[in-house]
Amino acid sequence: MYHAIVRARVRSLWRRVGSGDYAAAVRLAAPDVRFRFVGEPPLGAELRGREAFARWFEETGARLPGLRMRLTDVVVKGWPWDTTVVARLAITATPAHDPHYTNEAIQWIRLRWGRMVSDEVMEDTQRLARAIRAAGPA
Repeated sequence: MYHAIVRARVRSLWRRVGSGDYAAAVRLAAPDVRFRFVGEPPLGAELRGREAFARWFEETGARLPGLRMRLTDVVVKGWPWDTTVVARLAITATPAHDPHYTNEAIQWIRLRWGRMVSDEVMEDTQRLARAIRAAGPA
């Protein structure tokens, strides 16, 4: 039952985040959340804290206009004090140079008592790097 509740909450959260409400993810984060976006800069990051997490979303949105992320699958395991959530995401954006940008990612999240304490995202970084290079400086 607990896993079904978490899956439903994750789906609800991703509907909000996917429509551009990135603040919903930031509100779920613990004050000292650890966020890691695997890859090279400019989007590759290893950050700590809600404020840094929020800034990453702002900077990413500026580099990839129209950024939308859609949850396609979710797996939950563990207990309320140590829950693992694995999400599969479909990503789109509409930068001027490529109005059909698509990508995919896997997200590995750790929750403690309903708060996100770590979030690691693995995306096709080659495709992302090509899109950022084509878009030019942010």
